[in-house]
Amino acid sequence: MRNRFWNYALFGILFPLSCLAQESGEQQITIPSSPAFSILSFEPAAVMKPSSNKDLATDVLSAFDPQGKLLMNLGLECSPYWLASRPTLSQKEYLNPDPGQAFLQSLSFSAATVRDSAKGANKLGAGFRFRILNGQPIDSLAIVQKELTQYELLQSLISTAKVLTGVQLKTRQQAQDWVLTQCSTQQINSMLSGQFREEAEAIIQNFQDQPQDIRKMLDELKLRLMTRNQALKKNLSRLLYQRKGFVLEFAGASGFNTTQQYAWEKIGLWATASYYVSRSDLFSASARYMNRNSDTAKAHFDLGFAYLKEGSRYNLSLEGMLRWYWLQVPVIQGTEHFYKKENGFSYRLAAQVSYLLMKDISVNLSLGKDFDDEPLTSSGFFSILGVNYSLFARPIIE
Repeated sequence: MRNRFWNYALFGILFPLSCLAQESGEQQITIPSSPAFSILSFEPAAVMKPSSNKDLATDVLSAFDPQGKLLMNLGLECSPYWLASRPTLSQKEYLNPDPGQAFLQSLSFSAATVRDSAKGANKLGAGFRFRILNGQPIDSLAIVQKELTQYELLQSLISTAKVLTGVQLKTRQQAQDWVLTQCSTQQINSMLSGQFREEAEAIIQNFQDQPQDIRKMLDELKLRLMTRNQALKKNLSRLLYQRKGFVLEFAGASGFNTTQQYAWEKIGLWATASYYVSRSDLFSASARYMNRNSDTAKAHFDLGFAYLKEGSRYNLSLEGMLRWYWLQVPVIQGTEHFYKKENGFSYRLAAQVSYLLMKDISVNLSLGKDFDDEPLTSSGFFSILGVNYSLFARPIIE
C-alpha cells in the first residue's frame, strides 16, 4: 500500500513535466507512423489493421452504422501488398529490395474519423506512407536466423528420435546419445547440443526405460527447447525492422471537416532521408510542408537535421530545424474586418538527453530554442527537466 502511494505521488509530480515534453515533441518533423492520425492530432479508440482482402472489406463495412453513416473515432491502417500471400517472394528480395520492391512492400494507407467535442464537427483524415530505399538488414539478423534454424533442426531430430523409440532406441540413454550423435553429424553448434545435454540430464531420472516414458521425456525436451525457440522468433521479428545504411521515406496526409460541405482543413507532406551507421547511431535530414486552412491560415516549410545516439543507459538527440512560414490572421478594427498577412523565417534548436537511473526510472533533460513565428506560437529558449517512472511492470517475453 505504501509503494502504491509513492507511485501515485510520483505520477502527480511528473505528469505536468511529461506533458511539457510531449508539447516539445510535437515540433519534430520526422514522418509519423500513421499520417492520417497525425494530421488530425488524434489517436483512434479502435484501429482496424486488415491482413487480407476479406478482412479489408469486412472492416470497411463495419465502419458504417445501419443508416449508412460513417462511425466516428475509428482508425484504419492497410498495406495493400500484404493483403495477399506472396509465395514467390524470396527472403533475399524481401530483405534487400530494389526501389520498386521497397515501394510495394512499404506502401501503407491510413484513415481516421473523429468528432470534435468542442465544436461538434466530424473530421476525416486520410494519409499514405512509403519508402523508396530501405537500407540493408543489420548483421545480427543473420546470426539470429542461423541460431533459429539450428534450434528447429534440433527439434526435428528429437521428433525423429521419438519415432525410433521402441524400434531402434530401447532406453532413455540411447535416445539421448542418438540425438547428440546426430547433432555432431548435422553440425549443430556445441553450445546448442550442450544445452540439450544439460536439459536431458536434468530430467532423465524422472522417466523409465519404457517406450511410452521415453517419448514423454523427448516431448518434455522439445517443450523446454520450444521456449527458447519462441524467444528467438520474437527477436527475429524485431530485427527484421531494424536497418542500416540509407533509408528514404515519404508520406502525406489531409484532414477534412465533413460537417461543413467536406471543407479541406489541413494538409501535410513529409520526406525523410536517414543514414543508420548502426542500430544505435542515426543521422537524418527531414523536410515537411504543412498548410492549415482556418480563420487563422498558416503554411510553413520545415527543413531539419538530427542526430540520435542510443547507449546502454542513455539516449542523446540533437536537432536543428529551419522554418519558412506564411500567416493570414483575421483582424477586426471597429466595423472593419480584414486579414493581416505575414511571412518570415524562424528556426528551432534542441538537445535532449535521457539517462536510465535504474530499471524503471530515467532522468530527461531538454534544452533549446523554439520557433519564433508569432502570433501563433510563443518564442524563446526552453529547458525541461523531468523524471520518467514506469508504474506498470514490463511484459515478459516468452
